[in-house]
Amino acid sequence: MSSALSIPVPFSEPPWLNGLPSPYYNESHGKWQKACRDFISEHLAPHALQWETEGSVPDHVFETFSKHHMLIPNLPAPLPITMLKSLGITELSGGLKIEDFDYMHFSIYITEMRRMGIGGPASSLSTGMAYGMPPIITYGSAELQKTLLPDLIKGKKRICIAITEPDAGSDVANITTTAERSPCGKFYIVNGEKKWSVGPILTNPCMSQECAYRIVCEI
Repeated sequence: MSSALSIPVPFSEPPWLNGLPSPYYNESHGKWQKACRDFISEHLAPHALQWETEGSVPDHVFETFSKHHMLIPNLPAPLPITMLKSLGITELSGGLKIEDFDYMHFSIYITEMRRMGIGGPASSLSTGMAYGMPPIITYGSAELQKTLLPDLIKGKKRICIAITEPDAGSDVANITTTAERSPCGKFYIVNGEKKWSVGPILTNPCMSQECAYRIVCEI
């Protein structure tokens, strides 16, 4: 299971990559780790410092990650198998079947995404899917899932999540923002204030409104 270290610095790699026996990692984890490192080393790491300095990541990077299903691991395990298969997605990089994706694969992915030591670019790609989609997958109605998930999974649209408020922080039990159906029944009237939201500047405007209004009231 061991692999050649690209940077042979003591303690710079997880022990299992140096061949230390582990009950948690198997051959699929080794293949997945290599696939993640190769992909991220090519498409993210070389320009991460530049994008961190500029404060934005080009859209084509998100499109590349989406095309190769390299944002799906953010969901995390277990993946929404039925939905993914309905979209023709049966494997991730390295030949990893979506049914076999577990929390160790997830931890490897997160480790490789943050390995460069620069958090901004990786977070700009990951946070919408990591925080915005799981509530829909877990609690959303079948109609809501059918409407939103396909385009989000395929990277055609992007999602955000807005929980934190100036007074309540991220304590979801004490948030005060409300969403009430309008008298005509066609809209939701949202009253309140959000701060430090995850990903709204990257989200499709129409998706932002639909997600905010529908999820608050339908989940």
